[in-house]
Amino acid sequence: MFDEELRTRIAAGARCVRFEFCFSLLFVTIRRQSDVYLTHSWQERYLRGFRYTLLSFLLGPWGVPWGLIWTAWAFWVNATGGADCTAEILKWVNNPEPVVPTEQSRSQHAEAPPS
Repeated sequence: MFDEELRTRIAAGARCVRFEFCFSLLFVTIRRQSDVYLTHSWQERYLRGFRYTLLSFLLGPWGVPWGLIWTAWAFWVNATGGADCTAEILKWVNNPEPVVPTEQSRSQHAEAPPS
């Protein structure tokens, strides 16, 4: 999807959301977020979140002690329509090239004499 199309859809009311899920082994519980989904209605958010909620209910509560806690958290986040990350996506779309220091710039700053 092109940047302008994404901005247009978001301006029309679409939201970028992520859903929570977790899965557990006996003493290990792993909590993750889904990929970002562009949704246009609250019904779509609930339907997309349902499979992540189901996954958490089937595989999540078996870990001690965090399984039950993170399963309940995943249920809550998904039942309220997912975690809205629209602002983060718009920020990234508006500034696609983050400034990341390279090794060369780090070494130049490290070698510069203090002023």
